[in-house]
Amino acid sequence: SEPDLASALIDQVADDAHRNTYWNVGGPDDGMSMREQGELIHDVLNKDGEPKLLGVPIGLFDFIINGLQWVGDTFKSEKFDDAAELGRIGKYYAIEDMHTTDPAEKYGRTTLREHYEYIAENGQEYDPYTTVFGSEKGKKKFAEKKKEEEEKKETVQA
Repeated sequence: SEPDLASALIDQVADDAHRNTYWNVGGPDDGMSMREQGELIHDVLNKDGEPKLLGVPIGLFDFIINGLQWVGDTFKSEKFDDAAELGRIGKYYAIEDMHTTDPAEKYGRTTLREHYEYIAENGQEYDPYTTVFGSEKGKKKFAEKKKEEEEKKETVQA
């Protein structure tokens, strides 16, 4: 969660034990597989039935990334270059181990379930530059929703 990360960053700077070191920071939970995380999201959203999760071969990333990069290079498209880079980032997170196994590296108080529950209830800031599904339509929809929420707050405060 953002508060846990902010606290960890301050501790990294303020605590001399972290000087000139790196710190693998994980939340208070035990590590979860992607499938377990998908099942957790399904549960948090109170969806009916079994979660519909699809495992795909990791090589599919290479096919998509290379295709996007080819279009970006061929047509000098920055958007396709950016899409290929997002694919590379996605592949990195898909294949690199993100589990913290050392109890000393567990940090923070917010569990992954609590984090997902917060997002399900309150939403999450929309960032069209880091959101895989970012689009002008999505950006506009987010701005309209944000404006409505601010108007509701103003009405309640009045």
